[in-house]
Amino acid sequence: MTKAPGILIGTVVGNTSPQEFRFYLKSFAAKLGDLVCVVMKVPQGSGVDTTEVIVWGRIVELARFNPFLPAEAGQELADEGVGLLDTVLSYSRDQIEGKVLVLGCTTGADIAHLRPLNYPVSPGSDVRRPPSDTVKNILTGDEKTHRIRLGHLVGRGDVEVSVKTNPIVARHMAVLAMTGGGKTVAARRVVRELLDSKYPTVIMDPHGDYLGFWSRRDLLAGTDVKLFYPSITVKEENRDLIGYLVANMTQGFTDPQRDTYYDALERIKLDATGIPVIRFIERLLQELKHMEDEKGQRKATIRAIMRGLKFVRGHLDAMEASNKRLREHNKLLELPFEPMPDPVTDPGGFARPGQLSVIYLGGYDHITQSTIVAVVLKNLFDHRASMKNTIPPVFVVIEEAHNFIPSRGEGQAETPSVEVIRKVITEGRKFGVGLLLVSQRPSRLDETTLSQCNTFLVFRLVNPRDQSFVEKVMENLSKADSRMLPGFGPGQGIVSGQAVRFPLMIQVDYDKELLPPSLGSESFVEAVGTWTASPEAAAAKRSDELERQLDIAAGKADPEQSP
Repeated sequence: MTKAPGILIGTVVGNTSPQEFRFYLKSFAAKLGDLVCVVMKVPQGSGVDTTEVIVWGRIVELARFNPFLPAEAGQELADEGVGLLDTVLSYSRDQIEGKVLVLGCTTGADIAHLRPLNYPVSPGSDVRRPPSDTVKNILTGDEKTHRIRLGHLVGRGDVEVSVKTNPIVARHMAVLAMTGGGKTVAARRVVRELLDSKYPTVIMDPHGDYLGFWSRRDLLAGTDVKLFYPSITVKEENRDLIGYLVANMTQGFTDPQRDTYYDALERIKLDATGIPVIRFIERLLQELKHMEDEKGQRKATIRAIMRGLKFVRGHLDAMEASNKRLREHNKLLELPFEPMPDPVTDPGGFARPGQLSVIYLGGYDHITQSTIVAVVLKNLFDHRASMKNTIPPVFVVIEEAHNFIPSRGEGQAETPSVEVIRKVITEGRKFGVGLLLVSQRPSRLDETTLSQCNTFLVFRLVNPRDQSFVEKVMENLSKADSRMLPGFGPGQGIVSGQAVRFPLMIQVDYDKELLPPSLGSESFVEAVGTWTASPEAAAAKRSDELERQLDIAAGKADPEQSP
């Protein structure tokens, strides 16, 4: 007789199947999400011989009822205002029924090799709660692969949950949750574990959620943390970058406009150091102006090109200034931001063993952020795909992923990064480019792209559209698991996919020490109470008032009208 591990907590009852069974649970003996086991016999071969196996499962539902307290009695007590203790009714005979999702079975003492169960679970069998060391063994098996720690099982702090690293960095991962669910905490946990292995990591950070890595770099085993702001330089190798920006930030060029644009482009000479993108646009505008003076017949075409270039220049100029103001915020002022390396000529500036590169995209609009992500990711992938070994394998974290790979109804045509991310997520595993997609609105993500992720970590989701979308893209998420999503607390979620043996309810470790110098934690009520206008704002107000007085004196403004 195979010895069942753990303590007895219940008995299998009712109709069973190889996929699930129900059992009556001893009070307070187990919780939702716990792993349990049952010993039973299954057929062996084609004859009547049998063999004993240990069936492993996870509790996915718990219901509690008292057969000696009918609903009619409860209604009567409520109407009469009588307490239960003042009656002869029983209040101590509660029964707890649990539903278990079967994960597989093992033979004898070998719990490393989990195989599918092909026979219904035996009614009347004992249900046991295994000890922590047995649970750890069944979670990890005997695989000697590199693993990263995420946290522990919900309700069992003594059982660590670690996931296989290679399926994450090679076959991509998605972290999904509503605001406050714990998605960024989980992403920091994954990044921190990868940095312990010196794995090159790049983070596309729209809100500064990952800037805290630099402040606490002493905790990261000597990791070289680089904080970059977008800074694009035009060199000979990426001379046509402006055309790419115009195509993605405007309606692009017509064929005649494109020919004229290339004529102007060829006139500009570039040295090895290159030219900042805004200065390069100004050089292009100068060349187009010279061409207009030389050939008046193309005046309309040239002016249309110049309007597109001026639009891009104005946008880039304004957003660079906005990003700079955010970097000079008093909580970020001391951080050593650097201009972003050229992804075409210096991909190693982003990806080196032991380096974390955080690209801070704050202040840029959706289209420009998407363009920057597309440019960087495309060139990292191209360098890896060239097989020239110019950069090592790299892992890229894309925060707010719904802005970079939106669904078809969310403006894919205006999002340059969509096609690049699609290419990387389908081909990146062959070349060592992995993605971690982080989003608070799963239903706004491109379904085809998200379904290519082979590992999912899903936290609290309340929106029904998000829940149903996650059910569609996660093949092994059961209906019972989906119903749990709205009730999760912060940091509680379900991890599933190739990085784990089966879906698990986990509590992710909270790395509080990695929190960034937040841009969003100010007390705005206190700020209003102590607010005074800046010298620049006061000077602008005085200038406006002076201009108004001059207009009144000239009869151009009504003195009775409020400014």
